[in-house]
Amino acid sequence: MKHRGHSYRNSVAGRSLETHAGIGGTSFVAHMRCSRCPCVGTRNLRAIMPPEHIDRKFLQAGWSLDPHTCPDCLKQASQERKTMSAKPSPTAMRAQAQMFTMLQTHFDTDKGAFAKEWSDDRVATETGLAKALVVEFRQTCFGELKEPDEVRALRSDISALETLARETNASFAAEIASLRTRLAAISSRWGA
Repeated sequence: MKHRGHSYRNSVAGRSLETHAGIGGTSFVAHMRCSRCPCVGTRNLRAIMPPEHIDRKFLQAGWSLDPHTCPDCLKQASQERKTMSAKPSPTAMRAQAQMFTMLQTHFDTDKGAFAKEWSDDRVATETGLAKALVVEFRQTCFGELKEPDEVRALRSDISALETLARETNASFAAEIASLRTRLAAISSRWGA
């Protein structure tokens, strides 16, 4: 077997190979050093294999080759890519500017209400943006929707009437129970 071009035996590019004499024969341990952190991966071998086969063992263990990157660094790089936001296109930026202008013009932050015939749906439709994006932007930059005073007053009236109805029903039920008790007392004296 030729060892001349064997990258593990020659310790090339972060690769290395250890030989251990043992009772059952010689064993080999292939090492690969991560190019991003101090991690060194190991793979136990029964015999010296071609470098491509040893590389495949590291790939199966989750490593990336050329540059050598351990599974932890790959996971971290993947998470960093997910957290990076992509630059919006010029069309998206124009739509967002248009959304901002519409919200500024048609949303009263003090009242927490849109002008007549305006809503998150209409802003989303006119700008071509998702309604969820419009709602999130409005809530963050301009505020939450608030109930109009007349709706709040109606809710208060309904609540007061419901309370009055419960109290009245309880009063009627108590009066009916009292009348039944009186009836039962009179009926027992009369012999019915």
